[in-house]
Amino acid sequence: MAPAAGGGDPEAPAPAGERPPAPGPGSGPAAAALSPAAGKVPQASAMKRSDPHHQHQRHRDGGEALVSPDGTVTEAPRTVKKQIQFADQKQEFNKRPTKIGRRSLSRSISQSSTDSYSSAASYTDSSDDETSPRDKQQKNSKGSGDFCVKNIKQAEFGRREIEIAEQEMPALMALRKRAQGEKPLAGAKIVGCTHITAQTAVLMETLGALGAQCRWAACNIYSTLNEVAAALAESGFPVFAWKGESEDDFWWCIDRCVNVEGWQPNMILDDGGDLTHWIYKKYPNMFKKIKGIVEESVTGVHRLYQLSKAGKLCVPAMNVNDSVTKQKFDNLYCCRESILDGLKRTTDMMFGGKQVVVCGYGEVGKGCCAALKAMGSIVYVTEIDPICALQACMDGFRLVKLNEVIRQVDIVITCTGNKNVVTREHLDRMKNSCIVCNMGHSNTEIDVTYQSISQCDFLVLKFYGIFLAQLYFCLGKWLKQSMLSSPLRAALIELQHCQASLRTPELTWERVRSQVDHVIWPDGKRIVLLAEGRLLNLSCSTVPTFVLSITATTQALALIELYNAPEGRYKQDVYLLPKKMDEYVASLHLPTFDAHLTELTDEQAKYLGLNKNGPFKPNYYRY
Repeated sequence: MAPAAGGGDPEAPAPAGERPPAPGPGSGPAAAALSPAAGKVPQASAMKRSDPHHQHQRHRDGGEALVSPDGTVTEAPRTVKKQIQFADQKQEFNKRPTKIGRRSLSRSISQSSTDSYSSAASYTDSSDDETSPRDKQQKNSKGSGDFCVKNIKQAEFGRREIEIAEQEMPALMALRKRAQGEKPLAGAKIVGCTHITAQTAVLMETLGALGAQCRWAACNIYSTLNEVAAALAESGFPVFAWKGESEDDFWWCIDRCVNVEGWQPNMILDDGGDLTHWIYKKYPNMFKKIKGIVEESVTGVHRLYQLSKAGKLCVPAMNVNDSVTKQKFDNLYCCRESILDGLKRTTDMMFGGKQVVVCGYGEVGKGCCAALKAMGSIVYVTEIDPICALQACMDGFRLVKLNEVIRQVDIVITCTGNKNVVTREHLDRMKNSCIVCNMGHSNTEIDVTYQSISQCDFLVLKFYGIFLAQLYFCLGKWLKQSMLSSPLRAALIELQHCQASLRTPELTWERVRSQVDHVIWPDGKRIVLLAEGRLLNLSCSTVPTFVLSITATTQALALIELYNAPEGRYKQDVYLLPKKMDEYVASLHLPTFDAHLTELTDEQAKYLGLNKNGPFKPNYYRY
């Protein structure tokens, strides 16, 4: 009988690449036995089965036996089952990690898991450097240190992201090319406070190409892409932002943009109104030289209208948020895609069959509801406006009050621009593992921490505990109202609201991954809070670049209009972008789709009473 293929020591087969195979029975055709396709090694007994003089039977110990015609029983060679091993596999896994090594491996796996769900895959999320950028002394390749970012060495990565974004922002690039020779923003000193992403970087570099000087801070503590901020700093832009700023860092960055020796802004580009608020509060004399404000968020626009109504708005302001190109494209189409992206990245959930309540049915709410409905979710809507409410009903959504469905829904999404939309009372009644997030600009919609409480009052709660606050409330109820001064009553109300938020001692916060927290109640119930109640899509994912091209082009045109407007054209009030500019922004994006506009004939234009070149709709038209 021929020996079995693959001979050698069956206990310790040499991995491929460790040593050359010894010549003999194990070489030659036996090498095929190591490949997965080889299957079972052929045996001598198998080759003898065609011989009628031999019988094949099972040996008592489980092996196979050959029976010769004379009755002699001999044991057949046994099959050696070889385990496939790759080069160096044995040595790698035989090395048992030490305690420190195991901890490092565990941390590495955990950290990489966190990075997978980080906002826009920021390169700095996996950094072990916990030093605050405020404590670092960094300089770019030109020797300038007028910036504060996480790590200037990441500029190369950020530059690549900016170059990718440029391909999806055709209108902004066309505007840069057309107006670069004219320099319509020559002499403009723009201070900005927006989300610092690759798309914002394209806008900033466009403004610079049009002649403006820019200083920039972030409007959200979680939305900054550190590598993009580094690329801007390397290019010479004074940028003060990094992902994961504290509240103190946030205001410090804004102040560094504004308060600089020998440089004073004459234009403001804001997103949320925080920059405008800071200048009004700290440097009101700056408004003597500021020509105008451009605001793009519903929250910031609301603040501007409040200032105007109170007679405190001392410069013209352009309301970009309510321009058609911003409302219909950024708010509706952008949120329709980014809501799913943000939820998927942070929770890995399936949407089919989930019950979702969307608070608010404006353009953002419409986009969120359409996306979730298309994925098979059961969507409820809350709304205060009867017109928007009727639209929700006609679109097939059930209109409810939040209290009616709060116990049964799986996801709660706010997009109203208001405050205290989801209160502690609602949060207490939610089901276990309910996901809570915000798609509005401001972080006031979910009652995470009561926003109006002063730092002093918060420290009272922090250091003297909840007992002292309860004592205040008892005294407030016991004493007659006439015996309490108005400031004391106001302070009691503030403390009461703070006590009702999620930042209270009886609730436990547990960080699951980047931008995802479990808030755990004493009975074990937990909710999943995303981005600590801040803007979900820009904190936890990304937004479509093409849509941001529309918004950024609108912002650039608004800045050009206000900066170059003759004195007296715009008074100290809030204005909408002229309809002609809205149409121009839209026309710049049409070539991307190889779209061809129909032109009016002279007779048709005369019949409609329109100019052949637009504007084609009156200002009161609702798109």
